[in-house]
Parts: sequence; C-alpha cells; structure tokens
Amino acid sequence: MEIQPEEFLSFADWFGSAVRTCIVAIPVLSVLALFVWYLISAARRGPVEGFYAVAGVIANAIGRDLPATSLQRIGAMTRLTIKEAIRRKVLVAFVIFALIFLFAGWFLDVQSSDPAHLYLSFVLTTTNYLVIALSLLLATVSLPTDIKSKIMYTIVTKPVRAGEIVLGRVVGFVSVITILLAPMCLISYLFVQRGLDHEHAVAADSTAELPAVGEGQQSPGWEGETTRQSHHRHTWRVNRDGEGMTDEVMGHVHRVTRAGVGEDAESYAVGPPAGALKARVPVYGTLRFRDRDGSPTQRGISVGKEWEYRSYIEGRTLATAIWTFEGITENSLLVSETYPEGYLPLAMTLRVFRSHKGDIEEGVRGVVMVNSTNPRLEVQSEPLGFESVEFGTKHVQLPRKLRALNVDGSSGQEVDLFEDLVQDGKLEIWIRCDDPQQYFGMAQADLWIEAPEASFAWNFVKAYISMWLQMVIVVCLGVTFSTFLSSPAAILATLSSVTLGFFGQFVRNLWSGEAVGGGPVESLIRLVTQANMIMDLQLGGGGVVVTIVKFVDGVLLNVMNALSTMLPNFAALGRASHYVAYNFSFYDQLLVRQCLTTLVYATAITIVGYFLLKTREIAA
Repeated sequence: MEIQPEEFLSFADWFGSAVRTCIVAIPVLSVLALFVWYLISAARRGPVEGFYAVAGVIANAIGRDLPATSLQRIGAMTRLTIKEAIRRKVLVAFVIFALIFLFAGWFLDVQSSDPAHLYLSFVLTTTNYLVIALSLLLATVSLPTDIKSKIMYTIVTKPVRAGEIVLGRVVGFVSVITILLAPMCLISYLFVQRGLDHEHAVAADSTAELPAVGEGQQSPGWEGETTRQSHHRHTWRVNRDGEGMTDEVMGHVHRVTRAGVGEDAESYAVGPPAGALKARVPVYGTLRFRDRDGSPTQRGISVGKEWEYRSYIEGRTLATAIWTFEGITENSLLVSETYPEGYLPLAMTLRVFRSHKGDIEEGVRGVVMVNSTNPRLEVQSEPLGFESVEFGTKHVQLPRKLRALNVDGSSGQEVDLFEDLVQDGKLEIWIRCDDPQQYFGMAQADLWIEAPEASFAWNFVKAYISMWLQMVIVVCLGVTFSTFLSSPAAILATLSSVTLGFFGQFVRNLWSGEAVGGGPVESLIRLVTQANMIMDLQLGGGGVVVTIVKFVDGVLLNVMNALSTMLPNFAALGRASHYVAYNFSFYDQLLVRQCLTTLVYATAITIVGYFLLKTREIAA
C-alpha cells in the first residue's frame, strides 16, 4: 500500500496548514462567487438593479433568515424528506446490496494467495460505490420534482425559509442512508468472516516425531500436515507441551494442540484461521538516501519506471536508504509490548528491479544495519542479512544485543541497541542491496516498526465512517445542484464533481505536465487515431491545428484544475478502505482530519445551496 506524503503529517501540522488555507481561500472564493453572482444578476436586471438584488439577498440572509432559523422547522423538513425517500423505494438499494453479497462468493477467486485482501477490497469497494450512487440519485431528484409539481411553492408560502429547506433535505437524506449503512457494515463484516472461515484436521499418517537435539535428549515435539481445505494445506509443528502452530499459507495460520499427556497421546486439534484479518500499527520514520559513493542525497536513482513513488539504490555499492525513527525508548509502550522476546520487529515492503535475471526463484539479498545517532560516538552494527520478498512483506527481527562493526569490516564488541545506538529516542536503520547489478526500490512507507496490533473490528468500522463522510458530501452536492437544475442536469453535475474529486490528482498532473496524453481534446484525438501518448501530436493541416488543440486544452485544463482544487478530494476520503484491505490500522488522527474536512465542505456547499434556492425564489 502506498502512503501519500501528506498522511505523514501530524494533526497539529495539518491543522495549522488547513487553517491558513481556509483564511486565504474563504475570502477569495467568497469574493469570486459574489462577482460571478453579480454578473449573472446584472445580465438579467441591469448593473444597478443587479447590485441591489445581490445585496438584498445577502442582507436578508444575515439579518432575517439566519437569526430566525428554527430547529423545529428543520426537523419537520427532515421527517418529510425521510418519508419521501421511503416512498421512492430507497430500500430497494438494500435489497440490491444483499443480493450482491448473496452471490458474490461464486465469483471471487477462492484460490487467491491473499483471500483476506480480496474479500475486504470487494466488500468495501462495492459498498462505497453503491452508497455514492444511492446518495447521488436521492439528493438530485427530490427538489426538482417538488418544484416541477408545484409542491415547493406550497412550502415556501409557509414560514419555512430556504436555509431550512436545504438543511432539512440534507439531514433527511443523510439520516436515511445512515440507517441503511449501519446494517451494511454488519453484513459486510459477517460476509468477510464467513468467507475466510474454514476448518482443517491433521492428515492421517502425516505425523512424525521430531529428532532429538542431542544424545539422550527428548524429542522437541512433533510435526505433520493438515488436510487440504479451501484449496490449501498447512504444515505444523507441536512442542512437548502440546502447543504449536501451522505455517502461514494464504495469509493465515492455525493453532494446533496435542490432546492428552504422554507418548500415547495421538489426538490433535486444529483451531480456526488466525492472522488473516489484522489492524497492524506501523511506526514510520523519515527517509533519506546516500548515493553509490556514500554521499548524502535527497533521493535514490531512477531505473526508468514512469511512476516515481519509489526511488532505487544500487546493489553492492555504498548506496543506502536511511530511516530515522523518533520516540523509540526502552520504557515506551512499543518496547514493553515487544521486547519480552528480546528483539525489535521490523517490516519492509521493498521493491526489486533486476538488471539481470539471475535465479528468479530467489529473492535479492540485502543487509540491515543500525547506526548510532550519537554524534560523539560513531558506532554501527554489523550487517544482518535478509532476502527480499517481492510484492509482499518481509519481516526482520532486530536483536537488542548486536555486534559493532570495526573499521576493517570485522565484528567488534557487543553493543546494546538502546544504550549504545539510540540517542534521545532516535533510531537510525540503514538498508543496502547486497547483490551486484540489482536494485532495491523504496519509499518512506516501505519500512516500519511493528507496534502492537489494534482492533480489526474498529478498523473496519472506520472504513465505513469514511464512506459515510463521502456520502454526506455527495448529498450536499446533489441537493445544492438540484436547487437550480433539473434532475438529469443535477445528476450529471454531481457525478462530474464526484469523478473530478476522485481523479483530481491526475488532472493536476496533466495541468502541470507531469502526466502524458494531453488534455481532453488531445486525448480524444489520440484515442480515435490510436496515436502513441508519448509522441508529439501529429494532425493534418500543420502546426496551426495542433496549436488550436493545445490552446483549447489549456483553457479546459485550467478550468478543471481550478475545480479539482476546490472540490473535495474523494480519493483521500476513501483511503481508509485501502488501509483496512491491506491490514493496516487507519490512524484516528487521519479520521479526525477527514471529519473536519467534511464538516467544512458540507457547511460551505450547504450555504451555496441556500443562496441558489433563495435566488430561484426571487426569480420565480
């Protein structure tokens, strides 16, 4: 899973930056909105009348509508909205959801190497898209239907203000979908649990006693195989106390117990699968590099890959990736939970670039070292070797007692991880590639210290909270667009906003030139003519036509870039699903950030909806 750079920010750093952005953005956008609103009003009524119309609406909103807003009337509009949604068969969406999950098991790859990821990705993605579609359809149909049927004019003749109508619609639709989303969360959780549940037994005639370690010593235990279930089997090992585990297959293990006491005890029990559904809590550090000569550099080298999320270090050179961790102390919770077994658990998801094939079945060799962060005591541990795991997680146990590395490369005296190598809570981990002409690729999130796991159930709920936040914004957008557009136009406008919110980063990359393919017109031309995206655009008519296409695309990309900057980042709001699907705990701080972001956007969009509906009333 790729972690975005902004996700490493602490809440305090993010909040300060967000507040500064709001201080600048809110006045600028407000003035821009007023200017556009005045131009539209001036075109309808003339410059002077247009100015008075805009000023009158603003004065009416601040002086009369806002102070007179009634929670009772908002509640009445909310109840009306809920009843309308039920009459429009909103519960059909829940039936569709249930049918999808009822037959989903037929189509999922039961032989997947990581079924937990498969099931989690399926349920979270399916539910997310279904909730967004339901929110879009509900929020964009109600108001235009009421206006078309003249029901809205009956409402506005009563003491119900435009802001109360918009808020009532938003709260009503959010309430309806929330009521549906809660059982969806429970059904999804049970679906995943049931899909991953299976049973094994010890295979007949597979049990063997392990050979004794020394002459006259007892056997350390027994080993064997399980029966084949769910397209896999395990090997297992049990100690003399009758306790043991299977090996890890398809992302999970089973506990194995030997019943009875003595040599005649031959009954074994294999427990349910464990470890498939996790909420790992990684502790990340900051990353810097050294080049092949050992000189400091900001990034590694490029191996020609188009995506530059990771940079690479060359094997059998001084090229090094260095992670620095903060707050690592002997008395911390992390250490007290982890160090009873005498090691610090590291995990890494390094990528490999092979300049020659070699033995493709073997991983590329690397070394991990701990470097002293004390500037007065230059000590480095001797290298600990490991083999990379491509497209998987490599676990390395870093011992507390290490050997120092002498200047000549030989092993020196024993050093303690905390007493000799950690200074003021800082721990520095060095990674090098040990195979010549091979490369390790890494980003900041590709190495972490494994803290104690969090609750998977709560982590799963956080993914649904993120879906709920997306739903709130979609409802606000749909209601706002429906205040001045017909239902089909409001659906299209809301869908375009959500799509731009999901792919805003790609639009910004096109605008800045980081992505290839050109703007909308150029992309359409390349699609029709099947032209290569990398080559310069070639059209009949010479460079004039190409210049016109580039100019039109430049205007469109400027507009799309401005809109993508202002719209909510739905891709970021959906990050919790990626965390859960990859068995990582979604940080509570990130969830709080998403809640605050949603609150700001929902408030701003609802205010815009109020003014649009108020203006429509004046026009009517």
